[in-house]
Amino acid sequence: TCQILNGIANYIPTVVAEKVSGRLSIGIHQKIARLAPIDFEDTKKLDDINKAENGKNSAYWFVFLIISIFTFYVPYFAFMGWYLFHLKPILALTILLVFLPTAATQLIRTKVFTKLEDKSAPVRREYEYYESCMVSREYFKETRLLGGFTYFKNLFTDSLRLLQNLKFKATMKTNLIELGMRIVTVCGYFCILYMLFDALMKKEITVGAFAAVFNSIGMLYGIMEEVICRHIGEIAKNLGTIQNYLNLLEMPERGGEDRELHGKLDITLDHVSFFYPGAEKEAVKDATFTINNGETLAVVGENGSGKSTIIRLITGLYSPSKGSVTYGGTDTSTLSMKSLFSKTSAVFQKYQKYQMKLADNIGISDVAFPVKEESLDDVCTKSGLDKNDSSFSEGYNTMLSREFDGVDLSGGQWQRIAIARGFYRNHDLIILDEPTAAIDPYEETRIYNEFAEIARNKTAIIVTHRLGSVKLADRIIVMKDGAVAQIGTHEELIHTDGEYARLYKAQEQWYREDD
Repeated sequence: TCQILNGIANYIPTVVAEKVSGRLSIGIHQKIARLAPIDFEDTKKLDDINKAENGKNSAYWFVFLIISIFTFYVPYFAFMGWYLFHLKPILALTILLVFLPTAATQLIRTKVFTKLEDKSAPVRREYEYYESCMVSREYFKETRLLGGFTYFKNLFTDSLRLLQNLKFKATMKTNLIELGMRIVTVCGYFCILYMLFDALMKKEITVGAFAAVFNSIGMLYGIMEEVICRHIGEIAKNLGTIQNYLNLLEMPERGGEDRELHGKLDITLDHVSFFYPGAEKEAVKDATFTINNGETLAVVGENGSGKSTIIRLITGLYSPSKGSVTYGGTDTSTLSMKSLFSKTSAVFQKYQKYQMKLADNIGISDVAFPVKEESLDDVCTKSGLDKNDSSFSEGYNTMLSREFDGVDLSGGQWQRIAIARGFYRNHDLIILDEPTAAIDPYEETRIYNEFAEIARNKTAIIVTHRLGSVKLADRIIVMKDGAVAQIGTHEELIHTDGEYARLYKAQEQWYREDD
């Protein structure tokens, strides 16, 4: 019987747990995709996500161990309990005498390690980041050249020591408790032996039964130690992290209604204010204006003036702390991210460098349709990207990653790819959020002119602190300290003694020839 149960226990958990592992990974990725983008600005939410990722791995082992327990240990204990009860009812209590003290230990371990995980998550996030600064490819040039490796190594070591110290204290506490409970268990074990010997002396059981039960109880004690200290102990240790995985699944989502917005839609901000999570100062203050359908709008201002934040509010990436953003009268907070972003494209200042082929790097912005080479040619031309350049030895099939046996590109080339990606997506609203910093002014002017062509009869927004190209816009919004300081055309604002005129005069030597 034991061999049969052992065979079942070896096969079923492995097969089932592998499938569960895949579902757990998919579950956490789908959940993260449904979270509001603002959640990724909240350090507590980032800690929760980090803890959930850790809990996902623990959940895999939890499923594996639970299946093992129910396919081998539970049937074995049930059989042994029935045998002992049939022989002498009081002997069936031996299972409880062995089980209860150890089980109590594991309950305490669960609480201790749950608290440990809450304390460990922010520290673990720190040391993982410092480790990436030392070993990741994107950091190694700067950290080596500027001598930053030792600095990050010291930060990594400090964080690791703090994490190890937290784990050491938790482990010492549970080990002391476990020692006390083991003493109780051993006492119970000797009580059982006394009961057996007493039953033998009173001839309530035979010598053969005594030997069988004595051997069975020794075996039972060993297996119980294995299941509780090794398996259930591991479950108890990881139960806190598993709860973190479940907590992430319960985290509020962005939500909103899935529906297509029809017609030519104006975008209106009505007394919009916004705070970043944990911030006391408003990033955007009482912004009120309307972007007319088909209008090209420029948003300008110095660094830190709130330009990028107000764009995230316009697109629905962030929801206002106060006020409302509406598309054709529909509040963006009532719409799902799918509805909001279905006809929106953007090129952000902090664009991504996907380690994929050139065609995939561009076509990823509109995955609803197969990538067409003629469409790639069109957007590459408009963004100043040449697939026949020597950098792209295999044209659109060139892998853009040294780590995957491909090529590395300059900052300007990556920037053009990001712009091509934004142009490629089918859109009614397109945004350029300072994407041309690594491109020379002449090429920047050409790209903005192409952008003006692409944006014809569509709503477009240019975000920049360089004012040479904003004359392409129908209107200009000037941001200062999170507030809308001015709104108007270039001609209106340049003749007004305000923030725009001040910025323009400060940069005048950059584009005097264009005037």
